[in-house]
Amino acid sequence: MKFAAAFYRPVSWSLAILLAAAAATGICRAGDTQYLAQDAWAPGENVQSLNEGFIENKSWVRNDSSPAQISMLDFSGRLRLADTGRYSPTVAYDSTYIGLGTSTALLPRQLNDEAVSLGIPIGQFGQWGLGVAIGAGYAGNSPFNDPSAIYGMARITAQHDLGKNTELDLALDYSGNRQFMPDVPLPSVEVQHQQKGLEYAFGFPYEDIDWNALPRLWLKINYFPIDAGTAEADYTILHGVAAYTEFESGSWAFHVSSYQSDQRLFFTQCRVQAGVKLIALHRHVNINIGAGYAFNQAFSQGFDARDEQAVAQIANAAYVMLSVDASF
Repeated sequence: MKFAAAFYRPVSWSLAILLAAAAATGICRAGDTQYLAQDAWAPGENVQSLNEGFIENKSWVRNDSSPAQISMLDFSGRLRLADTGRYSPTVAYDSTYIGLGTSTALLPRQLNDEAVSLGIPIGQFGQWGLGVAIGAGYAGNSPFNDPSAIYGMARITAQHDLGKNTELDLALDYSGNRQFMPDVPLPSVEVQHQQKGLEYAFGFPYEDIDWNALPRLWLKINYFPIDAGTAEADYTILHGVAAYTEFESGSWAFHVSSYQSDQRLFFTQCRVQAGVKLIALHRHVNINIGAGYAFNQAFSQGFDARDEQAVAQIANAAYVMLSVDASF
């Protein structure tokens, strides 16, 4: 979730918990901590922790038939430094580890991305609310041993209330590890709307919709060009338990120590999965248990998404996953 794509709404506690459980499926990655640092806080919340891991069945590199087994761990969260309302000074962090389980010369053994951001609300100026976030990260194959893997992040946002539960969000975002034009600050324009059973954000570049299509059925779709996209359906089986199915497409960027300083390794992956969400298992602790199938697992090299050159592909594989999130 993002400051430019989220603001607090007085929804029922059960809906809020369900949406928090959905957030634990890995939407935020290390290069996105500036968004998390500017997200709105619910009253009474001061800490959020979102943690996910999955491991695939043994597979192989299609280029040279070397064995491979992808695993991923992601730990992210945020801490409110002072309670100044919905938007408060906040520190957000994310640490992503991807193990490739291969000895092929085409790919490194592991990839890491760690980042931290500080979000600060500047203040309200008339009907406009302004905020800023700054941060830094490290994305490479050799933890904290490659100066070229260090990157910066910054984001300035402005929000304007359009009335009738609708908001205009403007932002200028810089991310040195972004996969498209990482060297250029990019603008965004979003219109947010919320009503009972429906929330959406439309504009550029982020699209999102949460729709209570049926009394027990929630549909969620979000799309961020180049980086990620998800489509999910949640169905409440009984109080505190929901079944879900999801499609997710993701992409990550890392600097490899043997590459030139302006070159990075890109990893893209698609996943389909289904499972069970245990909602509010202990107060505000939620657990997702699922299994799925990973495909289109490809690696490429280049400066950004406009000049990628294929490096290797890893064969499709089944996987199991577990996520745990908490807020208090």
